[in-house]
Amino acid sequence: MRRRRRIAMVRAMSKTFTAESAVSAIAAKPAGGTKVSPIRDAAFDAARTAAASALAKGAESSVAVAGEVFALAEALWAQIRATPAFALGTKPAACRKGCGWCCHQRVGATAIEVLHIAGEIRKLPDSETILARLDAWNSGRPCVFLVEGACSIYALRPLKCRSLYQMDARWCMTTYAKLDAPIFGPPPSHDYQMPPKDVFDGAVFGLALPFHQAGRDCPGVDFVPALKAVIHRADAISAWWRGESVFPPETRLHDWFPPIRKGAAKSNMKR
Repeated sequence: MRRRRRIAMVRAMSKTFTAESAVSAIAAKPAGGTKVSPIRDAAFDAARTAAASALAKGAESSVAVAGEVFALAEALWAQIRATPAFALGTKPAACRKGCGWCCHQRVGATAIEVLHIAGEIRKLPDSETILARLDAWNSGRPCVFLVEGACSIYALRPLKCRSLYQMDARWCMTTYAKLDAPIFGPPPSHDYQMPPKDVFDGAVFGLALPFHQAGRDCPGVDFVPALKAVIHRADAISAWWRGESVFPPETRLHDWFPPIRKGAAKSNMKR
C-alpha cells in the first residue's frame, strides 16, 4: 500500500507540479511519516528531463543545460518560498550576505556544472580578476570565490551551494570555519530548512543521471580544484565529449554517483 501510494504521488508530481501541490502533498503524508519528498521528486524530474533532452543535441547543449537546471531549480525554490505554508511554518534561515561561514568547506559539483561555470566565468566583465584569484589559489579554505563575506560568482554557484539554509550561523562557524563556539547562549543548532535542500539535491542528481545512463563521464568533483583544471582549456568541452578525462583523479569524489556502465560508454564514444 505504501509503495503504491508513493508511485502514484511521484507520477502525479511528474505530470503537473506547482509549489502549492508539493506542500499540500507533504501536509497530507500518511500517519507514521514517509521519506517521500514531492519537492525533491519534482526537482529531480525537471532536471532529468532537461538533461536528457540536451544530451541528444551534442556537447555544447549538454554542458549548457546546467544553466537551465540552475534556473529551473531556482524558480522552483522561489515558488516554495512564496507559499503561505512555507512562510508561516518554517523558521527563518540565518544565511545572509556577509556571513560566508558555509564557504569554508569543500564543495561538490557535477562535472557538467563545472564545465558550464568555467565557460560562463570567462564571459564575465571581471573575468581577469576572478581568473587571477583562481590561478593563485593553491589549496585550503575558505573558497577562492569568497570575497568580503560574499560569493563573487553567486549567480553561477553550484547546486550544492544553493541548498544550504542553516537556522544558526554559529553552527556553520564552528563546523566549517572550525572556530570555537561562543561562550554565551545555547549550543549551536544544526537545524536547517529542508525544502531548499530537497530542491537543489533533487536537481543535482536529476542533472547527472541521464549522463550516467548514457555512459558519459559525469562524476562528482571537488568544485574549485576541478574548475582550476579546466578554466583555461578552451577545448575542455569537446575533449570531455570525446571521452578524455579532463578532471584529474584527485578532484573526483567517488562517493557521489554509481559507476558508469562501461558498455554504454563505448557505445556512446562511437557516436
